[in-house]
Amino acid sequence: MSFDLTSFLCEFKFEAGRINARLARADDGRQLVQVRVELGVLQMECDGRPDGLESVLPRAEAEVRSAFAARGAGLSPTTAAQIRLEMVQLQQRAVAFLAVGDPARALRDADAVLHGTGMIIEHGADADREWAEGARFSVVVLRTRCAAAALAASGRQREAGAAIESGLRMLREAAERISIGEHFETLSDVTALRALRDTLVPQLPPAQRSELEARLRAAVLAENFELAAILRDELRMM
Repeated sequence: MSFDLTSFLCEFKFEAGRINARLARADDGRQLVQVRVELGVLQMECDGRPDGLESVLPRAEAEVRSAFAARGAGLSPTTAAQIRLEMVQLQQRAVAFLAVGDPARALRDADAVLHGTGMIIEHGADADREWAEGARFSVVVLRTRCAAAALAASGRQREAGAAIESGLRMLREAAERISIGEHFETLSDVTALRALRDTLVPQLPPAQRSELEARLRAAVLAENFELAAILRDELRMM
């Protein structure tokens, strides 16, 4: 049996500047997702943990519960490192699913990454929490893109725009936590998400926008802040 991958790599070509991903079938019929990188191919399971091993998350959750009951420290550094490895794999697979046009499974994985990262932030040691806080910003960006893509794929463009608005609020909070809040408006990820939102949500004609703005001013003057908040959100989505 030859171990030379030349013909396989020539058939699945690497293209710089894009995510080179595809779905494939294993010999037993199960689905796999493959990502072509410059020097080879990453192959991941489509369900469960991407490398086919058992997920560490259930054991980590049990460890947290035990530590809480015993008033312990929470996650051990070893468990936190194992969660971190799994989160990196899931994040890679979510990006691959987005590239092959499967936003539902991309969102599933992004939610799992957000959950795992949150566990480390809440229960990890100081060094592990520092990593997770830094990682959360990119995780929220990914999760926001996945949620918007999943909604847009089902024809729910306006809800996709609202999902991006919700994601931007989470991003602002994440930016404040890692001390980059003052640069939030100029961050490339924020700019890209706003541009995506603008392509998803139809723009109001100028006359209708002016009418909404006038209603917003009137609501503020009347101290009807609940209506003002609704109108402000509607304007942001337009």
